[in-house]
Amino acid sequence: MFFKRFLATISVVLLSLTGTQAAKITRSTNPECRVEVVGEISKGDSVVFESFADYLIVHNGESTSPSIVCLDSPGGSVLEGMAMAKFIIKNGVSTRILADKQCASICAIMFMMGNYRGDEVAGLSRRMHYTSRLGFHRPYLKINDARNYTSNDLESIYDLGIETIYEIFTVANQREPWGTAQMIEPELVQRMIATPSDEMFYVSTIEEATRWNIDIDGIQKNIKLGANHLQYACENALAYPVDLTSQLNGNDSVLGQAIFYFNPLNSYSVKKIATLPSAQINERTKIESNRAGYSNIGCEVQIFDQSVAICGYDESTGVRIGNCNDESGMRHYSKSIMLHPKTQLSTFALSDVSSDARRITRCHIYDASLKLTDREVCLQSVVMLVEKDVVIVRHFFTWPSGSRTVVDIEAAPYGQTSSAIRINGAKGKKSTVKNYSNCIANQTNNNFFCIPE
Repeated sequence: MFFKRFLATISVVLLSLTGTQAAKITRSTNPECRVEVVGEISKGDSVVFESFADYLIVHNGESTSPSIVCLDSPGGSVLEGMAMAKFIIKNGVSTRILADKQCASICAIMFMMGNYRGDEVAGLSRRMHYTSRLGFHRPYLKINDARNYTSNDLESIYDLGIETIYEIFTVANQREPWGTAQMIEPELVQRMIATPSDEMFYVSTIEEATRWNIDIDGIQKNIKLGANHLQYACENALAYPVDLTSQLNGNDSVLGQAIFYFNPLNSYSVKKIATLPSAQINERTKIESNRAGYSNIGCEVQIFDQSVAICGYDESTGVRIGNCNDESGMRHYSKSIMLHPKTQLSTFALSDVSSDARRITRCHIYDASLKLTDREVCLQSVVMLVEKDVVIVRHFFTWPSGSRTVVDIEAAPYGQTSSAIRINGAKGKKSTVKNYSNCIANQTNNNFFCIPE
């Protein structure tokens, strides 16, 4: 095959970081894993990995679900990584990224192949801890600079790159076990190819993990149930077969990036979420989607100790989840599905999740002369509420010192672009400062508080 022949004549590393030391592939002492792959993936690693087959691949009488490989690698050789990825999907090996570990580049492709197989059950099985990092970028070639290349060499290099992409597409487009979705959704492949080789796209939000069927470990104990969680469970579940939740609902909606900005959100949508009945364990509740109107869109949601059961129908997209007319017709999900789609995974390390949406951002303060007086990384937590019949979106900004800046923005009827604003109790006004359009002017002390969009 040309692909392999050419590698024999030219020094090329694909999806690679510098270095040649092989990954450390061992039996794991961690009870969550059978085998661990640690370090840069290099030539010969796929053979070593497959030599662990008799130990790695086990069957519990129902499926291969105990066959778990834990990954901690920045990437490396695409040839070796692709061979390992194909082994993982073929043999029903589950994949994990443990707390504070990373899996990037070709390792991310390997991770996305995680699955389990049995005679009567099969499915995807890939989990990452909320403190871990899963990163994607496009393939690239690292060529020997000391060699002079002919036009034939350049044509061969080009063909090699195309064949590499083809190999990745072939693996990504395989169907999940006993399902209809691809192992890697086309939009995630698109983001990978769109990300330059010297950059990295990390899976970082609830909606990305939900849409791309990645389970998140470690967050259940951090969730305090509120009315908002029922709405988000329904919206995320109805969206995941179609698109990211924010994209399906509109990124300028309460379920999109606009939740973090200082423009007034739609008062009807905010009030609808803020006044839902409180979520109760084991209680089955009917929820109408924010997109419902001329179309019938909604769910029934039931929260258990370890999972969330949902059934529903979206007339606008044709998505049906389970069967609400059957007592046992609900589909079970990880509890992460109950969170706002734009909530960042990294925020779970900071405190309990009782707000609607959270992200790490950067807070800036300018004085009246537009001199920058403070700039820090901060936690932004957003809560939608109704106080004395006034619909409010409240933004809490927690600084590293523990102090807080609080911005209240009244929600407004559809199409209205201005509303009452208060910052730390003082009257405020939406403003633009230098390169920041997301600023609040404190009309008491004339300072400006800004965050990036």
